[in-house]
This record gives sequence, structure tokens and C-alpha cells, in this order.
Amino acid sequence: MTLGEMSIILAVLGIVLLIGELLLPTHGVLAFVGVGSLVGAIIASFLINVWLGIGSMVGGAAITPLIGLWLVNVWPRTRLGRQFVLPFHDHAPRPLEPLPVQIGQAGTTVSELRPMGTCEFAGQRIEAISDLGMIPPRKQIRVVNITNRRPTVRAIG
Repeated sequence: MTLGEMSIILAVLGIVLLIGELLLPTHGVLAFVGVGSLVGAIIASFLINVWLGIGSMVGGAAITPLIGLWLVNVWPRTRLGRQFVLPFHDHAPRPLEPLPVQIGQAGTTVSELRPMGTCEFAGQRIEAISDLGMIPPRKQIRVVNITNRRPTVRAIG
């Protein structure tokens, strides 16, 4: 095998490995080996002729930003890229909905609160926390506190 053949084989192998890195979850192993293969192709080009080595190095340095630009702008819009790249989401926080209960409001337990369970306030079921121990089902309760948007309730009577 001549140095020219080896340089071409290493360059093709490097490109194939870099494409494989896009499609397979190898955590950079294929990319590392692919870049090493491309560097080996450039070294083999230098061994053939200094000007060929300089030309392949300049060509690689010139095409790398273009490929990076393509990967950032075009790849996510391709059919295959849409399967691999997460969609963009607006990170604006959602406004909090008003809590349907207020401190002092009365209701009944739907399930046993030990210390957490389901309560019903004005026809709406909400998960609540018992303030003092367990509360059996169908017991009258009152909201005594609201912490982290979850009511704390206490049995009435």
C-alpha cells in the first residue's frame, strides 16, 4: 500500500467515523478515533509531499468551520436531525394558577390523611397534608396553612 492510498483510506475512515458519531451514542469515542484518522491522513500527506500536506491541512482547517456551521444550522432541520436534536422550547415561566383553597376554608377528607391524602373543597379534590397525625376519610377539616402550594389541614372537632 502506498502512502497516497493510506492517506485516502485514513481520510475516508475519519469521515465515516465522524458521521457515525452523529448517529451512535459512543460518548465521543468514534469522534476521537475519527479525528485521529484525519490527522493520520494529513501526516501521510506530509510524508508524500510537503506541499500536499500543507494543502490538506489548510483544506481541513477551512472546511471544519463550514461543517460546524452546517451541523448547527442545517442538521437539526433535516428529517434525521429532527429525531436526534431536541426541539426548542420557550423558557418563559408559566404564571402560577391561583390555589383553589384559602386559609380557613372548610372541606372533607376523601382518603385517609396519614399525613398526606386527598381532600375535597367546594367540589374540587386537592392533595393536602395533615397538621396533626392521621385523619380518617369523610371527616370535616379546615385549612390552617399553605406551604409550597399545598394546604395543611386540621380536623374540625
